[in-house]
Order: sequence, then structure tokens, then C-alpha cells
Amino acid sequence: MGPLLEDWDIISPKDVIGSDVLLAEKRSSLTTAALPFTQSILSQVGRTLSKVQQVLSWSYGEDVKPFKPPLSDAEFHTYLNHEGQLSRPEELRLRIYHGGVEPSLRKVVWRYLLNVYPDGLTGRERMDYMKRKSREYEQLKSEWAQRASPEDLEFIRSTVLKDVLRTDRAHPYYAGPEDGPHLRALHDLLTTYAVTHPQVSYCQGMSDLASPILAVMDHEGHAFVCFCGIMKRLAANFHPDGRAMATKFAHLKLLLRHADPDFYQYLQEAGADDLFFCYRWLLLELKREFAFDDALRMLEVTWSSLPPDPPEHEVELVGPPSQVADPGFSGHRGRPVRQRHMLRPAGGGGSAFEDAVDHLVTTGQGPGGGGRLLRQASLDDLQQLRDNTGSRRDPLVQLPHPAALISSKSLSEPLLNSSDPLSSSSRPDSPSSSSPPSTQEASPAGDVAAGSPLMPELGSPQEPGKSLPPPPPLGLPPPQEFGRGNPFMLFLCLAILLEHRDHIMRNGLDYNELAMHFDRLVRKHHLGRVLRRAKALFADYLQSEVWDSEEGAEATAPS
Repeated sequence: MGPLLEDWDIISPKDVIGSDVLLAEKRSSLTTAALPFTQSILSQVGRTLSKVQQVLSWSYGEDVKPFKPPLSDAEFHTYLNHEGQLSRPEELRLRIYHGGVEPSLRKVVWRYLLNVYPDGLTGRERMDYMKRKSREYEQLKSEWAQRASPEDLEFIRSTVLKDVLRTDRAHPYYAGPEDGPHLRALHDLLTTYAVTHPQVSYCQGMSDLASPILAVMDHEGHAFVCFCGIMKRLAANFHPDGRAMATKFAHLKLLLRHADPDFYQYLQEAGADDLFFCYRWLLLELKREFAFDDALRMLEVTWSSLPPDPPEHEVELVGPPSQVADPGFSGHRGRPVRQRHMLRPAGGGGSAFEDAVDHLVTTGQGPGGGGRLLRQASLDDLQQLRDNTGSRRDPLVQLPHPAALISSKSLSEPLLNSSDPLSSSSRPDSPSSSSPPSTQEASPAGDVAAGSPLMPELGSPQEPGKSLPPPPPLGLPPPQEFGRGNPFMLFLCLAILLEHRDHIMRNGLDYNELAMHFDRLVRKHHLGRVLRRAKALFADYLQSEVWDSEEGAEATAPS
């Protein structure tokens, strides 16, 4: 069972404000006023978020200075007791949220952030636990042939290998020959996951999730245990019914409409309000959008924004058995062929893309009744589906049933692999690497400090004398539901969109131009600016009491 609302509802807005910034003279009040994810402190006095805000006397206009450098080994030990047990897990996450982790310490701290350890382990118990889980991995790795048929195993291995050979190859850890030890470890880790989790198997994009974990852990067994930890939360992204991804799309649309209705209206008129160009962002939690080292920091900050969710006993390394009827496979010359990318059913009929997403999300309707899934759709197929009714204001897709709307088993290759892994965007001498270091979360143009961060003054083009329409009275789901339990990731996506909002509107980009614009920015986004904006937006959300529990309950109805 994941974190409940009480794990979230006492997060102090000051704790997550801005971008690792804090008034120096108010640092003591932060420590005494509120700690995130800790129910007991504030429940005793019944403070609400707005009351915490008043106690902290926060003003966006006050002078601020950088809050914290990355967490060091010496400081990390202050969060452990004399037996090596983590005694302040919530405070540790808050500390990482504000400063990240020193690279040399990541292999230790990430195991906590990925919920690998059960509660209460001592230092010695943690070492024994990881050794035992590593031996369990090696045993599972030796059982490929017993757990999968020759045809299935051949299909899995070839699919994994194709993706591994183009994942982060520009990074030194994965550079070199195709049979290098790190590439082989990544291949074996992903293959073992696929054969031990037949309901999920392997889907394109999983290599991007595993790659940073293996590079940080530098140990195949430890990386597998951590990968199982993160996939406990993200496996639904890759389910063939697409419901998890549809929910995230619906929530991102809701957030953008809430934050900037003018920009949202522009995207509607451009036929881009389905936000399908954000698919890679949501599927991989933005891992591909930043240079590798920046992505490591972005990931740990995002993970630290989530309440602790340790396993009750230990991380399970084997998933449930395969279901009898797996709609993700279809026979082809005696071999399983995974229906990858966006799937569509047979038959006629059609509905608006956004209506189908909204219907799927609000009804919580599962798969079925939509006809037989025929084939995978490439990016060209997707564009054809978008355009075949002609209207850019109301792009239609031929989908008789919304359950087949989006298959998150995979992403069309032009979308997920929008640039070659060895292209200039990922080389050490690329513009993304030569840009100013983004360890400091610099203020973006059009600073969000002016006014409410959820309505930043971004200079939207408008006719002289014509005022902007008032924002619609929209509620947002509460944090344990928003983004399927990872709300901060949605605010990172929103921050990226708002970073480019003026350029998009000023140049009148249509859907294709907009998608190509963001494809060119793979691994090139400025982490500092994005984090600063996202944290201000997130803090505003936590303090603004815009949560709509009823709407959130509808949008995330039980599967």
C-alpha cells in the first residue's frame, strides 16, 4: 500500500518553496515549525497548510540565498542513530529535495529513496540484506531457460539488446565496444526482470530507467534490486491498457489549464492540447530530457519529494505469473510479437483524443469491448490518426473504445528515440554540456517570484486593450493521487512547458513544429531553471488549497 494523504498533507510550503532557497534568518523556524511527511507534529495542534504558511511568514518577495549544497557523507551520518538505523527518513528526503546528493554518496542514499530497505535495519543488517538479495538475483539470472520458453527468451533478449545498444552510449560508463561489461550487465538486468515479471516483461524505455541506477550502483545485483524498487511504482506506465499513462496525461492537462489557461487555449487551437509530445516525459519521468549528470540530480530530487514507502518485509524480485490471455502479445510465425507503441482496435467510429482520455480517466474503465488490437502505430501512423478528420481544432483519432487509446507498452521509436544516442545533443562537447553548470538553480527569465507561481507573468501575447480571461475554477487532485502519486513530476513537466511558452506562442508553432521543437531539446534542458520554477509551482500548489478530492477520486478511480 502506498503513502496515504496524511503522509502528504502536512508538508510545509516553506519546506518545498522555490529552489533550494531559504531565508537565512528563518532557518531555525523551519526546523521547529514543520517537517514534511510527519503527521504527528502538526496534527497535535491542528494546523492547516495555510496556517503553517502564516507561521513561517513566507513572502515570495523577500531576499533569498542558496539553501544547501549536495548532501555529504558526513552530514548523511547525522540522520543515522548509533546503530546505523535511519532515524529521520522524512528529514533526509527534505534535505535531498533542497540540495541533491554528492555523487560519491548516491549508491548509498538512492537505496533509501527507491524504497529498497525495510524499516529499522542497522548498518550490518543492510549489508547482509543486499548480499542476500544479490545472491537471489544471481539465482534468478541462472533460471532464464526455466522461466521462459526458447521463443519468448529469444524475443526478450533481442528486444532488450536493441535498446541497450542505444541507451546513454555517450556517457563514459556505457561507452566502448558493444560487448562491454556495463552494457552486458544492463542487458542481463533487464532480461532477468522481463522473465521474472511476465505480466510486465520488457518494454521500450525501461533501459532508460535502469541505466542511471546501474551507473550509480556500479553493481549488477544491487542495481537489479533498486530497479525492482522503482518498477513497483512505475510498472503501470508500461501496462498495455494504458490507463496509468492516460491518467497522467489527464492530470498534466488539468494542471496546465489551471496554471496558464491562455497557453492552454493556444495549444487547443493548435490541436496540441492532447500533449502527446510529452509522452516520453511522462513515461520516463523526464530522464531523457536532461544531460545524464543533470538527470541523476533531477531523479533524486523527484524521488525525495515522495513520502517514504519502504517494503513491509523486503523488495520482491519476482512478479506474479503471466495471465492466461495477454493482450500485449499476438502470435506471429510461432513467436510472440509484442504489440508495441500506440495500439488501436479494429472497426470504425471515432472520438476526440482528449474526450477519450477524459472518459477513460474519469470512468476508470478497463480494457475490453473495443475490438481486436490490430497493430502498432509509428509516429507517422499517430500523425495520420490525428489528421484524418482534417480539423486541427478538434484532432480526432479512430478509436471506438477509449481503453485502447494509449498503449504504454512502448512508445513509437521516433518519439522515444527522438535523437540518436550518439548525436550532438548527447556528446560531451554538445551545447548541453557546454552550457553553464546547472547545479545552482538560477532564476529563469520571467521570474516566477512575481505574483502567484501558478500564474507566472510570462508576457503572453494578447491584443491591446483586451484582458486575459479569468482562470477557470478548476480543482486539482490531492498529492497522493496527482500524477498517480508523483505530483512533483507533473510540475517539472509544467515548468518545461512554461520555459518555452513565449517562444511557442510568439512563433505560432503548430503541433508538428512544437513536437519537433521539444525533440531537438532532448538532453538539453537547463536543470537549474526548470527545478527553480517547478519547486515554486509545487509549493504554491501545496499551500493554495486547490485540491479537489472529489474530482481527484474520479480521475483516479480504482483499477
